[in-house]
Amino acid sequence: MKFDNYYLDLEKVNSLKSKEEKEQIHRYYMDMMHSFIDQRNSMGMSLFNTLNQSKYLKEVRSEKIDKILS
Repeated sequence: MKFDNYYLDLEKVNSLKSKEEKEQIHRYYMDMMHSFIDQRNSMGMSLFNTLNQSKYLKEVRSEKIDKILS
């Protein structure tokens, strides 16, 4: 899996009601990135899965396919 194909969905993050929720999602994302840089892959994968399953990450490839199909 290429993690550089994913990015944080800022539109979804900004739609959250509280500042604390927004900051927490940003912390999860930063912790995920630092985990991979520090070779703590299990922790990075756990954070990636949390963000991805919660739909806070977007995949560049999927977005391109959606644009082509629309």
